[in-house]
Amino acid sequence: MWVGITVIAFLISGAIQFAFGGSQYDSTDFGSTFRVWNLLGFLVTTVISYLIQAAFVRGSLLEVDGNRPAFGSFFQFRNVGAVILACILVSLATFVGLLLCIIPGLIVIFLTWFTLQFVIDQNQDAVTAIKSSFDVISKNVSTLLLLALACVGLNILGAIPCGLGLLVTVPLTLIAGTYAYRVLVHGPVSAPTA
Repeated sequence: MWVGITVIAFLISGAIQFAFGGSQYDSTDFGSTFRVWNLLGFLVTTVISYLIQAAFVRGSLLEVDGNRPAFGSFFQFRNVGAVILACILVSLATFVGLLLCIIPGLIVIFLTWFTLQFVIDQNQDAVTAIKSSFDVISKNVSTLLLLALACVGLNILGAIPCGLGLLVTVPLTLIAGTYAYRVLVHGPVSAPTA
């Protein structure tokens, strides 16, 4: 199911980008930067990518609960507005951080790692979820930094064989991160079955 949902996510993202012409700007007309169609394409692509991220987080929460997610269960989250707002705020903070010599952006990415888990799992609003993520991660930096580096390493290895390994490593690292989140917030975690 995870491989299937990952393939579908890539296909949906690609189809939307293709439909809107790749959301490229017109470099010959610098004053207007984006044409209306491309701006609309950029916004639609961005919102869809946020919803796909939320679907993956929802699926990983179900896995940690011990339930194999069915296709429809990936998209069963009620607070779509909070998901989109949280993603926008994290993206803006990351962008500003990356402009400030890259390292601050990487720190923001790390400290906001669990934002969507808090939004979807605990039904928190966007700002509260970002604060909760900062709080939990800042208290467990050493352990989570090792996990984050391992996840990045796995995804780099997954990208080597023409990106095909990402079909396995992306879900694996999402589930690993969500498992860590549940352990750190003392939430329910399914016992492994033999």
